[in-house]
Amino acid sequence: MIYIDLDDTVCYTATRLTEFAANMFNRPYTEEDMIDYDLRVSFKLTEEEYRTYMRAFHETELLKIKIFPHAANVIKQWQSKGWEPTIVTGRPTYTNEATRKWLEAEGLIDIPIIHVDKYGTLYSCYEDKLITPFPKLKEMDVRFALDDAPNAFELISQLELCPSAIITRPWNKKYNPTNTTHPITRVSNWLEINKLVSSHFE
Repeated sequence: MIYIDLDDTVCYTATRLTEFAANMFNRPYTEEDMIDYDLRVSFKLTEEEYRTYMRAFHETELLKIKIFPHAANVIKQWQSKGWEPTIVTGRPTYTNEATRKWLEAEGLIDIPIIHVDKYGTLYSCYEDKLITPFPKLKEMDVRFALDDAPNAFELISQLELCPSAIITRPWNKKYNPTNTTHPITRVSNWLEINKLVSSHFE
């Protein structure tokens, strides 16, 4: 199985999040303001503002997010080779239907989706009991992981899960993982990702 994060690994979620926040709060946010993927920190939101914002974003914006170049074709190639690409997302489970529709619109049919708790309290306000505990991934034969969130890599390292790649985004530019059992390689696009993953499997 290949663990593939969705937001800002497969698609430009930060771009949409920034535009939506700027419109909603009438503030001049840019993607470079996202120094932390906890938007309460990056956008300086109160807890109430954050909850209202995230609920509205999930309800109206998920189908509008643009996919990264080459991502769909690469994932479909992995499917055809039997490498079991699987979306492992920190989105709450009530977004599952919209997430599935988005994947299908991009030609990514029958890709499994696992909702996990990557962010601790990030979505705790929803009390989502259907979220899979992150340590359960240890039981799923994960051979490679792709993500952009430093806290996800800390969890991957704690589990000694597998080799992984970090997709460079504003909030992880200064992230320097330490004490890792498996290598974490920094990449910037899906052509690099495909080369790295293919070399691992082949």
